[in-house]
Amino acid sequence: MQIEQAGPGEAIQVMKIITRCMLHLRTQGILQWDEIYPNLQAVEEDIHSNSLFVIRQQGTCVASVSLNNLQPEQYRQISWRCNHGKALVIHRLCVHPEWQQHGFGRQLMDFTENFARQHHFSCIRLDSYTGNPCAQALYERRGYQRCGQAYFPRRELPFDCFEKIVMAG
Repeated sequence: MQIEQAGPGEAIQVMKIITRCMLHLRTQGILQWDEIYPNLQAVEEDIHSNSLFVIRQQGTCVASVSLNNLQPEQYRQISWRCNHGKALVIHRLCVHPEWQQHGFGRQLMDFTENFARQHHFSCIRLDSYTGNPCAQALYERRGYQRCGQAYFPRRELPFDCFEKIVMAG
């Protein structure tokens, strides 16, 4: 299983995964994403900045994650534990519903943690919708610690902000 940077022509495929995930989450009453965010422009920007990574099965994208150092404005109020070096931020991690429960989420997280170490990030940060218990459990199992909560537009529930220190400072 290879995780690779998404190519210029894969934005539509990745957006289809995100849309399927959004619809799947809605069937569970999880209103984490909507028709406004995430959007094709964000995916195209991820590809243009070489920050979007995908897992392919039979040549088709089935999972993706964006990795960069861009922290949402809402992160400013969070009491982060890691106050040195640079933080890698996880955005829009998703696995196509038909490919969930195959370990792809775990593989994307393994990749992310190795990427952070290889590129000398001190920590990894992310936010996870409090209404999505499966995602929350994934991060907790991997040793990510809650550092606070952030509110994003159009969401009735907050997002827990998680952090994992990957390099001693």
